[in-house]
Amino acid sequence: MEKDNSKEVVDSASLLNRPVHLDKAIEMVGFGYFHYYILFICGSLYVSVAFSVTSISFIIPSAQCDFRMTSFHKGLLNGAMMIGMLIGSFIWGYVADSRGRRFTLIICMLMDGFFNILSSVSQMYSIFIFCRLLSGFGISGSTTLFSYLVEFLNIKYREKFLSWMEMFWTSGIILVPCVAWLIIPQTFRIENEYIMFKSWNLFVIMCSLPSITLALLLIKMPESPKFLLSQGKHKETINCLKFVHRWNRNSDDKFPVTSIIMPSSNDKSNNSFFDGLYKSTIDLFTSKFKIIAIVTCIIHFCATTSYYMLILWFPELMNRFRWYETYSNFQNKTTMCEIVSMYKAEPEVTNLKCDDHIDQSVYMNIMIIGIACIPTSLVVPLFINKLGLRFFTVVSFFGSSISAAWLYFITSSIENMVLSSIFEAFSSIGISLTYCITVELFPTEYRGMAASIGTMFGKIGALLGNILIGIFIDAHCIVPIFVSSSFLIISAFLVITLPKTGRTNIITDGVL
Repeated sequence: MEKDNSKEVVDSASLLNRPVHLDKAIEMVGFGYFHYYILFICGSLYVSVAFSVTSISFIIPSAQCDFRMTSFHKGLLNGAMMIGMLIGSFIWGYVADSRGRRFTLIICMLMDGFFNILSSVSQMYSIFIFCRLLSGFGISGSTTLFSYLVEFLNIKYREKFLSWMEMFWTSGIILVPCVAWLIIPQTFRIENEYIMFKSWNLFVIMCSLPSITLALLLIKMPESPKFLLSQGKHKETINCLKFVHRWNRNSDDKFPVTSIIMPSSNDKSNNSFFDGLYKSTIDLFTSKFKIIAIVTCIIHFCATTSYYMLILWFPELMNRFRWYETYSNFQNKTTMCEIVSMYKAEPEVTNLKCDDHIDQSVYMNIMIIGIACIPTSLVVPLFINKLGLRFFTVVSFFGSSISAAWLYFITSSIENMVLSSIFEAFSSIGISLTYCITVELFPTEYRGMAASIGTMFGKIGALLGNILIGIFIDAHCIVPIFVSSSFLIISAFLVITLPKTGRTNIITDGVL
């Protein structure tokens, strides 16, 4: 690092009296403490997203008696957050491109935390769904973190830092069942004529705290220099780079750049909010990036449909396997679809008493599924510069497709855990890399909108997937399994059609 910094100082001497391209200026700030800190902040944001999104898979079985939920109601509850994310994704993309990455992240994380806390004291199913919908609306803007992170990095570190984000998602997947295991099995109960507060309510509150904490930490962070320059804010861009330069060098050394090449302004201040939103969308889909935008939207739709169709139901499926292996009198092994249909029809369990107990093996199994993601999360950043984002994304989608299809043939909870681990490891990294590809392929003025519209299509798929599995899981579970596997294969082939990312494929527009 010291050798690189000294070279940058030598190179900068001849640049003091003339404007510098922004990518060159970002290289000259050096690479150091600030970049590791912003990776930690953005990674922690991704952890909080994992908390907010996947916590519902533990809330559903533990709150099913309080809200008297059928399988359809459970699917609707899963889908409520996706509806919020669907609406929010479209809006937050424009906000990120017009008001700033940091501003968007702060508002979104505060919204997510607030409505999660509000949902924790909800006493009615309808109110709980409404709060989860608004929480989803807020958390949908968190995809801006990919744009925020990449716009502080020079080309050398972009793909590697983006690929490290999967490790943070994996950490969230591991931590959620840990927190659930500590809290939900507790038997305390606060009840009066107005409110009933149980362990799962406390679990919801605990899952909201990371979002609020990180929103407060973001207040002290600078705005993205590429966003600032795209808005024509030359002085603020220089100040941002000086801030990063001081932090990296841990000194008050003067940043040598005093002028940066100005791009064409992306000022939307004369537009109303909805006019600007409409114009930004039209500009994206009429630009030279329109084909890439359409393809990435389809990939987001297919991959996210498949992922959320299965991952949020894994605790429920594990609970049903646990029930079958504990209470069933059947001696012959049977397929997963037959087991989940038996659970609905069994009178000893469903008719006499509502069972909101989550077996301890479920928590352990979900933790194991998260831990199984660690190898892939480590391998990708190590080899990303050699093999590229596209290679790993295609491999991830094919691997997760095979594991999803094989779920139909499993006959035990052990097989279920193994296949679930493989599916989570491959599909989650595939979706994360899809976000990485999106922010790499689009220039600054389109990046936020492209990522958010892709997310919007993903949430449309997630919503439809949750409704689909809620309808078919009891009687025809082969339908969601077939759809999940097929959509992942489609995603893999579409990724192959995209341009390669990396320094050989940078589209120079002055602000990328």
